Amino acid sequence: MTERSLSLTNVFSALARLACLAVLLVTVVTLFARWFWVSDLLANLRTQQLIAIAVVIALSAIVRQPRLAWIAAVCFMVHCAAMFAQWIPDPMSAAGVEPSLRVMTMNVLTSNRSYQRVLDEIREVDPDVVAILELSRGLDDFLTDQLSPRYPHAVTRPQDHGNFGIGVYSKLPFARSEAFELNENIKSIEVECLGCRLIATHPLPPMGAGRFRSRNEHLQLLAERIQRTQKRAPEQPIVVMGDLNVTPWSPHFGAFGRRSGLRRAKQGLAATPTWYAGGSSFPMGLVLDHILISRSLECASYRVGPHIGSDHRSVSVDLRRLPAGQATR
Repeated sequence: MTERSLSLTNVFSALARLACLAVLLVTVVTLFARWFWVSDLLANLRTQQLIAIAVVIALSAIVRQPRLAWIAAVCFMVHCAAMFAQWIPDPMSAAGVEPSLRVMTMNVLTSNRSYQRVLDEIREVDPDVVAILELSRGLDDFLTDQLSPRYPHAVTRPQDHGNFGIGVYSKLPFARSEAFELNENIKSIEVECLGCRLIATHPLPPMGAGRFRSRNEHLQLLAERIQRTQKRAPEQPIVVMGDLNVTPWSPHFGAFGRRSGLRRAKQGLAATPTWYAGGSSFPMGLVLDHILISRSLECASYRVGPHIGSDHRSVSVDLRRLPAGQATR
């Protein structure tokens, strides 16, 4: 082996050791996601960490460092274990039942002026009910004018500042509707139609300790509200939709599901990002926009929409109500 090749081998070996140390430290920090916002941020980046760890394993194999490869592989399995619940497919217990409700959630970005693209996406999907987050007054006026013949029922609370305007537009009449607040001066909307209770919501992003606590409290209070509803009407289906500012890989997403009794409406892993950093490709995106459903519903289709001028993409699902006694576990 020449002196130059030996030097390159030493350089790559040192890089492999540093990279392995980095993924090990990040994985350990991620274990504290329940308590610290930085750890939770890293937990939301599990997909990106899996890609980085795979590179480290390959680099360790190239420089013939099996111990480093094994350490990285253990980190890989830690993240896979945290994501395992999302890999379990929902049982298709009512395959012969036609979908009865199509719902859609879109974070359109308050500053987005591509109103026509937003409208085209709604028309393309043709949902029965659509929740619009970061709804500006201009977009609300535009959608009300353009959608009112087909979506005559709406509850909206638009805002031009703060990124927390919200609205729900529906083809179906509301048996009841309510705009409410949880722990912040941020509106959520609850409507009842076609026998289902639908909630659109948008907690603060967890950037910093204070906002991290606020998002978690928002989700906890919402779960408690859902629990009270379930006690009053245990058979009524419930749908929660919106930008929850948390990925399915975070323990706080799982905690909300356990407290509320809801699960994510999806098909397969459903790892396609709904939030992109500047419209970038898959590795940089996060799954932040969700539709969650009660056990009396199941997901017949799942779709992530195209770019509409926002930093988010829409999520839409077809839902069907399970026959009595066939609720999924």
